[in-house]
Amino acid sequence: MIRIENLTERQKSIMDLLWSCRDQDQVMTLIRSLPTKQDQQDACSLVDLAIWESLEQEGALTDYEAEAKAVINRCSRS
Repeated sequence: MIRIENLTERQKSIMDLLWSCRDQDQVMTLIRSLPTKQDQQDACSLVDLAIWESLEQEGALTDYEAEAKAVINRCSRS
């Protein structure tokens, strides 16, 4: 189960609406129909968070952890 913590009540409501969508087209339609630009931006961010959380749960991100740390170390030394 995907769990995203520390959301505002508004973000929780948006996330509930996103979860009710059946496919990507419905998600995009929902995002475009949200009343404010801030809600639309929050919805896009929530979709991204859900995708990253899903990848993390599947273990798909661990393959890149060592490489990411090496890049960060190289950048911090520069």
